[in-house]
Amino acid sequence: SRRGSLNWIVGQWLDRGEDSTITTACSWTKNGKFLKRSFKVKIDEEVTLEGDQFVGWDPVAGQIRSWTFDSEGGIGEGVWIQDGNRWLVKASFVLADGSRASALNVYTHVDDDTLRWQSTNREIAGELQPNIPEVTVVRQKADASESQDSEKEESQ
Repeated sequence: SRRGSLNWIVGQWLDRGEDSTITTACSWTKNGKFLKRSFKVKIDEEVTLEGDQFVGWDPVAGQIRSWTFDSEGGIGEGVWIQDGNRWLVKASFVLADGSRASALNVYTHVDDDTLRWQSTNREIAGELQPNIPEVTVVRQKADASESQDSEKEESQ
């Protein structure tokens, strides 16, 4: 199923850089039609950008697409193309100042707890930007108290 092919991305993810961390929480929406990915970028422990992305099947386009909204007022959309264990996401954005940006983002499903991410072909306002080299993103294990809470809810 189309849904199953993106199931591996559900969960809490952490991308820890030298001075920045990006956390992403991903879950299915109520009817299982869309994935909601909420992200937070922290630089030196301060949140500098956050936002939400919805990923789902677009019946008109006949493909998986995404829509992103960030805390600066930026709006983006993407087309998701599966290539084996990788997803190629052709993304285009309108930044808060009205300038346009685009990129090709690649998500590689390494294993249940690991994905790799990179961003290439990046342009902002027609200017080519440096690639973001591939980084490894790891699944966050829910701590014991959280998992007990969710078990309680399920048993009620």
